[in-house]
Amino acid sequence: MRKSRSHLWRTLLLGLLLMTLNPALAEVSLNKAVEQAKKRTGGQVISAETRNQDGQRVHNIRILTQDGKVRRLRINANNRGGGNGGRR
Repeated sequence: MRKSRSHLWRTLLLGLLLMTLNPALAEVSLNKAVEQAKKRTGGQVISAETRNQDGQRVHNIRILTQDGKVRRLRINANNRGGGNGGRR
């Protein structure tokens, strides 16, 4: 009995460790999303906010591009790998 508990705890701790080390499971901060948007567009950030949309946290960022147009980007805050920074 004692050995099986010890094995269970080790398995749980290993699982938690793997989840924290996996960058795809980490949340993208608003600051990181703003930096990504500036790098992607080369423009100036006008506004940035995080909202819940259909149960997902989404960063909404407005950029003034170098040609004077306002571009809106949405970056998924819930993971790094699936960030879909498309236009709205």
